Amino acid sequence: MTNQSDFAKLLVKTVFSFMTCDGHISPKEIAFLKQLAKEKVDLSGVDIDAELKLLIELINLKGLDFFDDYFKKLNNATLTEEQEMLLLESAIQTITADDKVKREEINFLKILRTALKSPDQKILEKFPKIGKNFIHKDAFTDIYIKELYSNYFKENKLPMFDLSQVKDISDSVDFGTGS
Repeated sequence: MTNQSDFAKLLVKTVFSFMTCDGHISPKEIAFLKQLAKEKVDLSGVDIDAELKLLIELINLKGLDFFDDYFKKLNNATLTEEQEMLLLESAIQTITADDKVKREEINFLKILRTALKSPDQKILEKFPKIGKNFIHKDAFTDIYIKELYSNYFKENKLPMFDLSQVKDISDSVDFGTGS
């Protein structure tokens, strides 16, 4: 099992990756991350603003290779089923936070699914509305996964991100995740 501190950073990196995979950071996505840190998970060891600044610098430096590094880190992590479900839930909430789900985000979610070891039934139970679109991991052949991954990286270009251009609305948005 990945320790809590490493998992917290992986969770923040997951949310950040899903915030940026469509080439745009929405204020609602930032607000979701801040609310997640306050209410849902123990991210007490992570300075969200400092981590966001670091991740912005990294993605601006590495471009699409940032995502490649993220998926390698994810594949090398030893996660519990509960941690995997939290990553998946956070990714889904991130891409739906701005009320627009783009094709890039769906494909990115499919790539995330291929990295998780949780059984299909667990995903269907936790996410009955969208789970059916991301199950049947056995159907994700190596060729399909490579093609999905390759197509995402071929078809997408990333802008330079700048958090100063994103208005902080975290205090004015309610995602209904409160305890």
